Amino acid sequence: VVFFVIPLLLLGLSSLFMQKTVGFTVLGSFLVIGVVLGIARFIWWWKKQEGLQKCLACLDRRTDMNNTMKTLPEDMQFLKSKVSLLAEHTGLPEDEEAGDAQKGSDGTAEEVAPENEEVAIEDKED
Repeated sequence: VVFFVIPLLLLGLSSLFMQKTVGFTVLGSFLVIGVVLGIARFIWWWKKQEGLQKCLACLDRRTDMNNTMKTLPEDMQFLKSKVSLLAEHTGLPEDEEAGDAQKGSDGTAEEVAPENEEVAIEDKED
């Protein structure tokens, strides 16, 4: 933005004033007023509306997210090892998928409905 948009904006504004026509000069004047108001608004936000603290908080969140993403594979391995230790301690069978634990004796998946849904079905039948 700093090395592309701002120089392009300044070049465009200067070319509007170099045209030597009233229309382009007025347009350039309005654009200069808009740019000055935009800069003034940014300064107001930065100083009076805690813009600095908001930027620093945003950078801190991005740093935390970046660190989390970097350590995610190690954390997942740690969590997998802890889950396997808990499974061994409790005697649960090791399943590759969560759906394997809900298979019936004939190998087909059984649907397990919560108790609240069964009550709701019974109420509708009455």
